[in-house]
Amino acid sequence: MGPPMGPPMGPPPGPGFGFGGNGFPPKRKRSKAPFIIVPIVLVVAGVVSLYLFAMLQKQQRNNYANPTPVYTSTTNTPAPTWGPGSSTSTGPTVPKPTRPTVTRPSPTKTTPPPPSDTDLTARNKFYKTGVQRSVNCREPKSRPSTLPGARTYFADIVKCLNRAWPAQVRAAGFEWKPVSTSTYWGTGYSPCGSMVQRSFYCGSNRTIYMDAKSRVDWWQKYPRDPVATAWVRAASMNTTTHEYAHHLQEVTGILDAMYNIKYRRTGDHALEINRRMEIQATCFGQVFLGANRSTMVSSAVRKQIVWSHANSGDEYDTKRDHGSKAIQPYWSNRGYNSRNVGQCNTFTASPRLVR
Repeated sequence: MGPPMGPPMGPPPGPGFGFGGNGFPPKRKRSKAPFIIVPIVLVVAGVVSLYLFAMLQKQQRNNYANPTPVYTSTTNTPAPTWGPGSSTSTGPTVPKPTRPTVTRPSPTKTTPPPPSDTDLTARNKFYKTGVQRSVNCREPKSRPSTLPGARTYFADIVKCLNRAWPAQVRAAGFEWKPVSTSTYWGTGYSPCGSMVQRSFYCGSNRTIYMDAKSRVDWWQKYPRDPVATAWVRAASMNTTTHEYAHHLQEVTGILDAMYNIKYRRTGDHALEINRRMEIQATCFGQVFLGANRSTMVSSAVRKQIVWSHANSGDEYDTKRDHGSKAIQPYWSNRGYNSRNVGQCNTFTASPRLVR
């Protein structure tokens, strides 16, 4: 909508020119327009001046030639510190870059491979356990003159062996497993097979099978001969410690490793491996007897042990699997005199020492 209606623009209505009087135009009067227009112009000029002044002020307020700085501060970009009145004028402080944290993966632990057959036979930790201490065992009071006497004699020696060896086996890092003893008359039956009048060890059930008949027969044949009875005592003691030594080979891994090596060979090479195992058992047995010589081994018994090793070997058997009488005394004396299991490492010995 437009503005509201008002009077028409122009002069108010009245008579036209040439109307009235005496026919002459009327006397011209002095115009009052200048006195009216000048004030109006002055007023308009003042208004315009005020308007122009207001516009000039507004223009100055909107002038951005020298703006006031506005800084956006972030955790990584601090506000600059240079400028007038600043203590530094070398430029903005640039934050040092933060080194990223690198998480390195933990190294994967690998399980070491199990020891090889050669490790167990030739480099067994059991050899490093050294000299055996005496447990002050004494020869059993019973005598292998009867089956009950022989059974007690064998069992008492095994009790002494059980006092001497478990700690040394554990010192090498192996788990000790108990050994059982079975005394038989005539034929011994086991999971490993049967044997006639011959003592043996079966690893399947970790049992020593002791032949009593051959010992009792000899005793009863020469009951009043001190040399003969000393020989029976020596043979019984020597055989028990030898068969027990096979149990030591079992719990330290030597026995199974020996069989693995033996089965990969044929002929005399396989027999040589078996001889190394049997001669070592003799040496281990003598380590125990040497450690307890002062309380267990009388001079009469010791004499018969030495004689037995010098007069027994494969020469009296059907095959060369235990060692000849030429080398039996060497390993027997080596174990007895040193009392050190490290001196019984037959698996690194020269072939001439295990013939």
